[in-house]
Amino acid sequence: MSQDNVETVRQAHDAFNRRDVERLVSLSDPDCVWLPFRAQLEGTNYRGHEGVRRFVADMDDDWKAFRIEPLEFRETGDQVVVVGRVTGRASGSGVDIDFEGGFVFGVRGGRITHITSYSEPRAALESVGLND
Repeated sequence: MSQDNVETVRQAHDAFNRRDVERLVSLSDPDCVWLPFRAQLEGTNYRGHEGVRRFVADMDDDWKAFRIEPLEFRETGDQVVVVGRVTGRASGSGVDIDFEGGFVFGVRGGRITHITSYSEPRAALESVGLND
């Protein structure tokens, strides 16, 4: 396991949970593509450093609280799969969420090249050829 790739992903989770946008930007490749749940539902993505900033702003608009607590890191090549507990409270409805999700991070040269969110850890693992 490349500790460098895993450490980059750990730092990204920490920055996201603290809403440290500039730290997230510094950990992301200028041409990164993020596909969080929202973007997938809307058929779009968040691209580049401005996309990272827009993603965090959108999250703050949609959620009173939203965290991802990493439970497991698995690496294959230049990708790191994170299984994490997702918790949050929606801004408008006040609905609470609490589930385990999966997140695939591409990492190259110490920078995140892409992130894709999955509502089930198994789907994230399978997307990179790993089994439970």
